[in-house]
Amino acid sequence: MTRKIAVIDGNSLMHRAFHAVPPHMTAADGTPTNAAFGFMSMLLKFVEEAGPDALVCAFDAGKPQFRIEALEQYKAQRPPMDDALRVQFPLVERLLEAMGIPVVKVRGWEGDDILGTVAARSEALGCDVLLVTGDKDAYQLVTERTHVVTTRKGVTDIVEYDAAEVEARYGVTPAQFPDFLGFMGDSSDNIPGVPSIGAKTAAKLLQRFGSMDGVYENLHELKGKQLENIRDNRDLAYLSRKIATIVCDLDFELDLEAVSFPSFDAAEVTRAFGELSFGTHLKRLMKLAGAEGAAVDSAAEALSFAEPVEGDEARALVERALEAGERLGTAIVVPAQQSLLPEPTVVAFATCDAVAVLEGDEGLETLARVVREGSFSAFDVKHAVQRVYPADSQAPALLSDEEVTGMRGFDLGLAAYLLNSSTSAYTMESLAADYLSGSLPAARDDRARTCLEAQVAARLVEPLRAALQHDGSLDVLDRIDQPLVSVLAVMERTGAAIDVARLERIGAEAQVEVDDLRARIIESAGEEFNVDSPKQLARILFEVLGLPHGKKTKAGYSTDANVLKQLTDAHPIASLVLHYREYAKIKSTYIDALPRIAAQSADGRIHSSFNQTVTTTGRLSSSDPNLQNIPVRSDFGRTIRSCFVGLRDGDLFMSADYSQIELRLLAHLSGDEHLVSAFRSGADFHAATAARVFGVAPEEVTPEMRSRAKAVNFGIVYGQQAFGLAQTLDIPLAEARSMIDRYFEAYPGVRAYLDRTVQDATECGYAETLFGRKRRIPELRVGRGPQRGFGERTAMNHPMQGTAADIIKLAMVRVQALLEEGGFRARLIVQVHDELDFSVPADEVERLATAVREAMEGVVELSVPLIADVTAARTWAEAH
Repeated sequence: MTRKIAVIDGNSLMHRAFHAVPPHMTAADGTPTNAAFGFMSMLLKFVEEAGPDALVCAFDAGKPQFRIEALEQYKAQRPPMDDALRVQFPLVERLLEAMGIPVVKVRGWEGDDILGTVAARSEALGCDVLLVTGDKDAYQLVTERTHVVTTRKGVTDIVEYDAAEVEARYGVTPAQFPDFLGFMGDSSDNIPGVPSIGAKTAAKLLQRFGSMDGVYENLHELKGKQLENIRDNRDLAYLSRKIATIVCDLDFELDLEAVSFPSFDAAEVTRAFGELSFGTHLKRLMKLAGAEGAAVDSAAEALSFAEPVEGDEARALVERALEAGERLGTAIVVPAQQSLLPEPTVVAFATCDAVAVLEGDEGLETLARVVREGSFSAFDVKHAVQRVYPADSQAPALLSDEEVTGMRGFDLGLAAYLLNSSTSAYTMESLAADYLSGSLPAARDDRARTCLEAQVAARLVEPLRAALQHDGSLDVLDRIDQPLVSVLAVMERTGAAIDVARLERIGAEAQVEVDDLRARIIESAGEEFNVDSPKQLARILFEVLGLPHGKKTKAGYSTDANVLKQLTDAHPIASLVLHYREYAKIKSTYIDALPRIAAQSADGRIHSSFNQTVTTTGRLSSSDPNLQNIPVRSDFGRTIRSCFVGLRDGDLFMSADYSQIELRLLAHLSGDEHLVSAFRSGADFHAATAARVFGVAPEEVTPEMRSRAKAVNFGIVYGQQAFGLAQTLDIPLAEARSMIDRYFEAYPGVRAYLDRTVQDATECGYAETLFGRKRRIPELRVGRGPQRGFGERTAMNHPMQGTAADIIKLAMVRVQALLEEGGFRARLIVQVHDELDFSVPADEVERLATAVREAMEGVVELSVPLIADVTAARTWAEAH
């Protein structure tokens, strides 16, 4: 059998991983590890799929000497490597060394040249070669034996290119690729190419004439500007080709016949990966090593899965599980409706050792029965249930509201989120690797994939519950997050009603305002330009008008909101642009979009998705559309809210909002006697703070004092420092620092509590809410700098913000129960952070307002009153 040798472009993969994986990952000593983690993710994914017999990794070493000598500006425009990336190269080299993978670096040469040389040597030995890189230059190395493997997106979605695929993508053969790059250049490497010759033109020239030489031998067949550019830039074209051509005969020691994979010392690999807490990667690597890996970690054995049963056997399996009260793992695939005879929906139901498949209506009806009568697990319970209980009140449903709120579902994604809310990698693959010590085999089709996922869903419940129990987070899942799933499903099916006619009128008025602002901006600029183009706006602001600018980046001078705010005193155009952008964004995001979104539903309502695993704090997020992001304080935002009305004729819009909940939680958690006393007194809290901070009697507090005290109050909750407060209040830094110092003098218990919280979080690695919801804060392991500061602010903020999120979730569960138990026709329709919104028949308003207030205020007992303000009116704007 022909050996397959893979050569990894280390620099290419490291850069891609660094930008693809969130930057919060660090080693125990604070060293960033996100790029190393992503690098290993892709490497192991590639090895699992491609199964190479040997691996070699190439890295750049110093400046590419011969290319810089030939073209001084080669790669000169590239910014210096980020320090957070630079420090991770030694980490990856250490892991590769432990894995027995040779690392090749040749001073003065690039990784591409090492790839080319290893490919040439490997072919000479009769081996097949896979070049793993994101650099398109490598396509010139593709032959019958050598292919390029590159990442399509992220760090694990990979695709292999042979010669035919290279030609299909670029229109040239691999052999023509150096000429192709020579003509079109490469802006990322500062290779000039021929002016005005892009990829399409370069490909057409080479298709027509075969090579760069062929083009220059037939200049008489060209004409016009193209002829002029190619003729006058001959030297530049050949120089660009030379620079882009990969060298394939470097001199370095590497015995390819002796290289093999996997061939590593298991103990050494365990030690190296353990130092970086790369447990998931270690398990995958050990699995690749087979028996050798099993000797170190027997839990890393390959997962085995049962073959699915169908028909009567499938029905019997589900029946037995329901009768025995056994939890069923579930998974669903709904094929895309792309043909006249689409494939039916496939639903899989699994115990830990068997799996049943049912299709079409029978599959969905069985799923509804399992939700109604049994217990089940799924990767995303709400999404699964919405297959039989759609988010559209007019769409047929196989379940009632009460059956949904009574369901017993275990949400695997929610469980993983509670164990680490700072990662977005909640996938079946990652959960199987982390909690079942194995990986999913490749599935031949969607049906097979569904069967695998259902079995994994069944097997993951107990290890995830055990992990949550050990972590101290099981109660949060059982008491708060899991019961909320059904509430959200009911709320999303209900939807929110809008006054479309009013929105259309507002849209017409807004368009007039947007057009007027655009005209005034152009008038202020003194010339026509595209107001929506940051580049053209920058030219107007900093070249035409000569306004002060910040640092120039690769994209030019910034014209973001911060820059424009700083320019408002320098020229009126800045304020006009800020207003224009606000109006234009809100108009496109809400005024224009909401009617279109409503029209897509059979009931004509807005059905936003409310997500539980997006934020790191535990707060819900809203999407498609984001109803939580409508501006509250602006007139334009209130105008949009005025278009949200009751669901039925005669219904009112009722809003129930916790009053100053995070400040009340600060008082409770800190135990500061003055803060607690201020809330218990029932007096104006911000005025009371102003009196203490400014040393005046309460009746002497001015509106300005109160406003500043309010800013300090909320700033403290969010861990704001003097610099942030100075920006918020537009006051000198020294004055802001003095105000914060006076605040802590007035409330010494708060300072002590915040310091204690940061210290505790630093020691244990997380901050915690009143109910036990943890937020991991790896930034606290950084010795100093912005990351450390972010970690400290997060540690201060999470107990308040996270507890507030827990409280509103508990309130939602309680309120939904009282709606059902009290026989109310009112419906819960929207949640916005500390606020719940309802559509309420007029004759139920008084009774429901009392019930909701009592439910919300009774969720938790604090040392200060928990207050919910409830109001009802015709529209959301009037009720808020």
